[in-house]
Amino acid sequence: MGLFGKLFNKKKETNDKAEEKPNLEVSKTKDGNGIQLGDFATIRIGGVGVGNPTGSTAEDFYVYEWYIKDTGEVFYVGKGRGDRYKEHHERAYEAEKIRELYDTDIKFVAENLNEEDALRIEAEEMTRILNETNDCLTNRNTPFFVKRNCYQKSANTPPLKFETAPILYTCDIEEHYYGMKGRKFDDVSLSCLSSPCFVEKSLLPEELEIVYGNKYDKYYKEVISMLEGIGSKIVKTRYAKSVSAWIYIGEDYASNNDIDEEKAQERIGRRVPSYHLIDVWKCLKANSSVKDKKPNDPNITIHPIHSRVPVSKIKNLGNWDKGFEAGFKYWEQGEEKRKAGEINEAIQLFDIAREKGYVSPALYDSYAKAYRKLKDLDNEIAVLDEAIMRCQKEFSNQPQTVLKFEEQRKKAVEKYIKQQETK
Repeated sequence: MGLFGKLFNKKKETNDKAEEKPNLEVSKTKDGNGIQLGDFATIRIGGVGVGNPTGSTAEDFYVYEWYIKDTGEVFYVGKGRGDRYKEHHERAYEAEKIRELYDTDIKFVAENLNEEDALRIEAEEMTRILNETNDCLTNRNTPFFVKRNCYQKSANTPPLKFETAPILYTCDIEEHYYGMKGRKFDDVSLSCLSSPCFVEKSLLPEELEIVYGNKYDKYYKEVISMLEGIGSKIVKTRYAKSVSAWIYIGEDYASNNDIDEEKAQERIGRRVPSYHLIDVWKCLKANSSVKDKKPNDPNITIHPIHSRVPVSKIKNLGNWDKGFEAGFKYWEQGEEKRKAGEINEAIQLFDIAREKGYVSPALYDSYAKAYRKLKDLDNEIAVLDEAIMRCQKEFSNQPQTVLKFEEQRKKAVEKYIKQQETK
């Protein structure tokens, strides 16, 4: 009998005893990586543990913990064989950092295990620590059903608010072990907006909704317009010699900002102020000398000649996974052709990828670069128009992607107009 039969069919006794009702209690498995359905079944998410099995048949695995002597606090859980417990862990960066800063030791949770049991016990121990103690684990991979992830924003991080810049935050590990604190972005100075660079990290859904009221493009476009109004020149690279400020569109770790500042000192010999887009928007709005540069969107008629099928004829529309599976390899092959200078062959492969349903900003970026190389502005503008239309629908949580294509289209239109004027 199948699982659902076991769960939902009543079990008849051959005698006249009362019917037995199955235990339908749903709970998490002890290792935190699955769901227990009563007495009948266990549904696992992923493997037995959090690590990757090697396939070893050895019976000498163990599970170990690194802890701080003074407090007894466990900061890393691992499994291994031989001298693994005392070796340097290249990928456990935070754990190794703690071993340098504190007086630490090692203890074994279990020994003489096969690999499957070691993985299971490792996951169970992580689950116990994260659910039942206040210890702050530095393991990057943790079981699914745990109450805490110590790489998340610290509990002391202020909540997001509408039209209010977030802070450069710390995670629990940084705050707990290193004493780091989150900090505000720098106060905006108009004099530092002459050559800003936008730090375009992915925006989380809650940032889009709460900070920008789901209208990120409005704030971005207004800031761009006002910057153009005061003669600012936006630079593309963060460490350009002329860069005057970094404008973040979203929140970030304070430690990432520290690293960027160190690189700025090394490369351009000075500190670069870090602003948030909302603070820049407020500063420019509040300054009476700043005027919006009205966007110029001229009416143009393009005549692209191509063999692309209409959007309505694209296969796998609305099914991103199938479109990716069917078309990605053709885009990949096309990129190789484009980089090798075989532009027409590249475009043919992009057409195939698109027709099979592959849709991504990368595809349209490749298209635009290919047509730009051919100086075919009609087709460049056409594919950018389609990119904007489809990305607004398919990637609504990536508004900066749409804005990037709009900026590219604006430049292509300016070139197109100049081209027409010289004819």
